[in-house]
Amino acid sequence: MKYIFRGHTIFEYKPEKITNQVIQPMINDVIPAFNYCHMIPEDYKLLGEFFTTVYRHIEGEDVELKDIEVN
Repeated sequence: MKYIFRGHTIFEYKPEKITNQVIQPMINDVIPAFNYCHMIPEDYKLLGEFFTTVYRHIEGEDVELKDIEVN
């Protein structure tokens, strides 16, 4: 499951990993992906949805792990 912000993967959740971690990729191997974002209030709502879904999945709920894309 990914949080994709204007074409860049900002956060990625990989439940198949033992640690159930959310990974933050780098842009151009230098900039942490989240630092690249200039968000508006609606973007934060979608970001909250991403982390809420991750939390619910880690807690054992059967939730759909679909990518969230912000354009």
